[in-house]
Amino acid sequence: MTTLTTTEAKIDTIRRLQQAIATKDKQAFLDFFAPEVEYHYHVGTRPLMGRDWVEKFITKYWADNSSSTWIIERHSETDAHLFTEGREEYVNASGQVVTHPYMGIIDFKPDGKIVGWRDYFQMADPNATK
Repeated sequence: MTTLTTTEAKIDTIRRLQQAIATKDKQAFLDFFAPEVEYHYHVGTRPLMGRDWVEKFITKYWADNSSSTWIIERHSETDAHLFTEGREEYVNASGQVVTHPYMGIIDFKPDGKIVGWRDYFQMADPNATK
């Protein structure tokens, strides 16, 4: 089980989450989330409500995409929030390399668990290479 420390900088927590993503360690990934998490993986679509839905989402996402890299170029944080800007690069199920610029806002509970997450990016693959 992943241990979260409430004194840890939010960006450091997310960097540890990125390690779980890089190794596709689903249990370590899920341990970062509060059971009642609300995750808007694309603002404008229905959010994922609860850790079970996040697990279903990440299982499908990892099955459909490979070589995923989440690059944070800028960030700012408060006691309970982390704002990130950067890009995600991956190979989709069709074999295309996709780069999505994005911005995200991550909300943390006092115990360090992620309770809210909103990602903002263009859903289409405008930067896909052939």
